[in-house]
Amino acid sequence: MKLLVVGCGSIGRRHARNARKLGLEVVLCDISEERLCDLAAEIKAVSVYTDYQVAANQSGAEAALIATPSHLHVAPASVMLTAGMHVMMEKPLCPSLKEANELKRLVVESKRVFMMAHIFRFRAEWQAIKKLLDTQPIGRVLSAELLGGWYLPDWHFREDYRQEYAAQRRQGGGVLLTSMSHFFDVVSWFFGDIKDVVGAKMRLSSLDIDVDDAVMCTVSTADGVAVTLCEDFLARCPRRTFRVNGEHGYLEADFNRKSLRLWDARTKRFLPGLDPPQEREGLFRILEDGVGYDPEPDVLPLLYSGNDAYLAELEHFVALVDGNCTESELGIDAGIKVLEAIESARIVDWTKTRTS
Repeated sequence: MKLLVVGCGSIGRRHARNARKLGLEVVLCDISEERLCDLAAEIKAVSVYTDYQVAANQSGAEAALIATPSHLHVAPASVMLTAGMHVMMEKPLCPSLKEANELKRLVVESKRVFMMAHIFRFRAEWQAIKKLLDTQPIGRVLSAELLGGWYLPDWHFREDYRQEYAAQRRQGGGVLLTSMSHFFDVVSWFFGDIKDVVGAKMRLSSLDIDVDDAVMCTVSTADGVAVTLCEDFLARCPRRTFRVNGEHGYLEADFNRKSLRLWDARTKRFLPGLDPPQEREGLFRILEDGVGYDPEPDVLPLLYSGNDAYLAELEHFVALVDGNCTESELGIDAGIKVLEAIESARIVDWTKTRTS
């Protein structure tokens, strides 16, 4: 298969290299001739273009991968679909739900494969947590907490962070659209469609950006689960933890430490006088003569995905194209669901509140 990669920034370069690893012919398109030449020489691209409309008409590619900044997703995708190509789109779909719905009409009319690149679906650690939760080790899920963050200037440290799309409103940046698009997808994948979102976004730092650098919100889902999400561009040490609270205990993943902790009240809770071997020092008690708890969870290793997740993602797209599978869980509706959650969210802009 011949794949046209539109946008040769960081994620575009990754996809192009992976496409070559999978044995695909690769065509490159980017407005920067320097970027094009460097990457083309590295991966032995079959051709290069600086204009995506010319590339769509002349490259002979069967499929295209859109890796441009968020606000520049819809235009090239529309051109590729019109040219008869299958499309894989980096997240988020686009900044506007109106644009997304217009693109959906074109996807349906084209009868071509369209796949959202929601990479967390392909990461081994998230897949392992989902598989474990499906066995209900802590009973019915009641709530969850997803906390994370990273320092924006460290993201692509060789480049000026102020020029990153994530730092610019006009390019569809900010924590809410850039990072939360991942986690809203995870929430719906794990706990059912998102029904309501309330919270706040803000700009707390002195970073030279014109977008929100922190978001805190609570989500309710169709399965009756309440999920708290906190994400920012400010964490000097990257962090990511995910805790799921159930009727019998909790499951907690620490992605930095690659560990999974499981605490089950059925094996960690002891009634006074009924279990003499557990009448010992070290148990936590709310009252000194009350129920005793062993607070230490069982610890399991947690897998970590590097580039293998991106390879699996691209392999999945190729398989969809080979099978002409125009209906999939990661079709355009997956991207639209995320945008619907963002646009319908009752998010207070604390930046405006604080400066007004």
